[in-house]
Amino acid sequence: MNKSSRDKDNRNQQKEVNDELLKRITDNKAQPPARNFRVDRSTTSMPLTSDSQPFEVHAWLNAKGFSRPVVECLGILNGAQLFSLSKDELKAVCGDEGSRVFSQITVQKAQTERGRGDTELQEIMRRRQQEVEGSTWE
Repeated sequence: MNKSSRDKDNRNQQKEVNDELLKRITDNKAQPPARNFRVDRSTTSMPLTSDSQPFEVHAWLNAKGFSRPVVECLGILNGAQLFSLSKDELKAVCGDEGSRVFSQITVQKAQTERGRGDTELQEIMRRRQQEVEGSTWE
């Protein structure tokens, strides 16, 4: 095989490789990569408070994705009763899911307390503002 024939053969191979690369690149752009989204159902559920009724507790447990036995067992409690359970009690009643239930309840209690703290602060600020406004007129 002479040099010009080898060069031509190399160019043909290089052209085939380039064509294949171009085809793969354009195919990937035409079809976006598959995305695996995880839907967090907890964002759509109503917040649980110590004032929640059993039907709200039941819905909250369902929204958090707990198993049916856990939902049926704990769904008869109101919010205050659910919040009062310890981690050991939840483990005894819910088995393997007990720790997860406890964690979710702890997060929910913290969110509820934080929300209540905000409204208390707002009330204090409103009263202070009224005091300041009242004292400037005297």
